[in-house]
Amino acid sequence: MNIFGMTDKGITRKNNEDSFFLTSGPIGVFDALMVVCDGMGGHKLGEVASSTAVRAFVDSVSSETETNPAYVMEQAVSIANLEVRKASEEHRSFGMGTTLVACGVQGKTAYVSNVGDSRMYLVNRNDRSILQVTHDHSYVEEQVARGLLSRGSDEYNRKKNVITRAVGVYSEVEADQFEIDLQEGDYLLLCSDGLTNLVSDEEIKATVLDESIPLKERVGILVDAANAYGGRDNITVVLYNTKEVFE
Repeated sequence: MNIFGMTDKGITRKNNEDSFFLTSGPIGVFDALMVVCDGMGGHKLGEVASSTAVRAFVDSVSSETETNPAYVMEQAVSIANLEVRKASEEHRSFGMGTTLVACGVQGKTAYVSNVGDSRMYLVNRNDRSILQVTHDHSYVEEQVARGLLSRGSDEYNRKKNVITRAVGVYSEVEADQFEIDLQEGDYLLLCSDGLTNLVSDEEIKATVLDESIPLKERVGILVDAANAYGGRDNITVVLYNTKEVFE
């Protein structure tokens, strides 16, 4: 198995407002596709927002006739945004929204889109490195970038769940887009902040690179680690081994 995903409501939350999709088989222009969405906490029907966004994104990718991968990803985000807004109106739950991080693999290139603070990491076993590919759209990270706040400070920890961009909140949404040349030995990990708020990048890297353990179990170990550190939020992890790209 070269891909596996898991979601868990955590210890303190009553509902799981995360949703995800994965396939290592062809879909639209991609050879593999992964999506993770985290419904906005504190808003009603976050689970509807996240599941609607995932479904709309995947449907858009699978039906798109355009062959430019970056365009396909951009359009899928726009359609997901539209469908979450429609769901918000249907459920009379205005302001409903969700984060979104998605990765489509075509050949030896990964195309990534993100809105909000769900993340994608690139982990390489050859140089044993971990790279956060996406940038959090959050109040604290914007303040850090401006030199007005220190990462890990008390204020940072108090306000790190405040996101500044989400799918479904406004009529239009701008996603960050990334294009990555893959190398043999790369792993792609997508996750909600229920993992990264509690488990360090170094611990994530060490778990992902422990190839003595089946990939499915490594995902479970990461989810268990977040729960062991308090499980204060829903936790979703999708892990993909790109080895078949190089076979």
